[in-house]
Amino acid sequence: MDDNQRKRLDNRLTPLQLYKLTPKTNCGECGLKTCLAFATQVIVGQVSIDACPYLDRALMEPFKLRLREQHRAGIGVSRESFEKTLEFLRKEMERWEPESVADSLGASLIRGNEGTGLRFGYFKDNVIVSRGDAILESGQPIDPWEKILIFNYVIGGAAEPSGIWVGMESLPNSVSKIKSLKSHCEIPLAERFAGKLEELPPALEKIGERIHLSEERVDFAAQVTIFPKLCIRILWWDEDVREGFGCVTKFLFDSRVLQTVDLESLVFASEQVTQRLLGTRGRSH
Repeated sequence: MDDNQRKRLDNRLTPLQLYKLTPKTNCGECGLKTCLAFATQVIVGQVSIDACPYLDRALMEPFKLRLREQHRAGIGVSRESFEKTLEFLRKEMERWEPESVADSLGASLIRGNEGTGLRFGYFKDNVIVSRGDAILESGQPIDPWEKILIFNYVIGGAAEPSGIWVGMESLPNSVSKIKSLKSHCEIPLAERFAGKLEELPPALEKIGERIHLSEERVDFAAQVTIFPKLCIRILWWDEDVREGFGCVTKFLFDSRVLQTVDLESLVFASEQVTQRLLGTRGRSH
């Protein structure tokens, strides 16, 4: 690493710096669950800083300029940046009180060398979360993106699901995420299983279950439980070659899902489900 790159790394903007400039009200108007989540996603280049309507625009101009330069230099958008984000979230976890959120998360308390932690379901495995880390009981690795999802789930607690299922378009401030969900999840799953819905049960076996929704008039419906209080439903209407209709897939979420995770985490969770069904998990993000 040359001296200029080292200097840029030493002087890089961090989520904490931006977080201090936010109103810290967790209003959700930016489409994320908390101001901390907003700051983190801005720094790693996943959300525009303009998504928060309460930041002082004049004050933000120098910040935005530095952030653009930081991203152009490859700082804040690499795997290293996610390790730094994890480090930041782990510091937040130092103030975490697992006893206060265990019930809402559907988790059980465990006690170990690092103090009190939580154990709860993650897909069809179990994850152990302490103030310092998150590991799977099966011993399978968890990549940094997944740990960010897990920490975002546990830090604030979860809302009890309403039982009312809605599409992404029904969630507030979701316009920018609808296209991502369709292109990264719904279209690939429709294309993969078009005319081959009989291949869905074995693909689904390791991550979820088939459900029957006769009132929806779908050809196949699945439910995947990512966390105890975070489930996703996927509906398939198979292609009809004679009528000229292609296969269509639709993701559904509980109407209160954004009280449990932010939009960015929800899209990432949907991508995780998609990768597992397609058998592409671990190849790339």
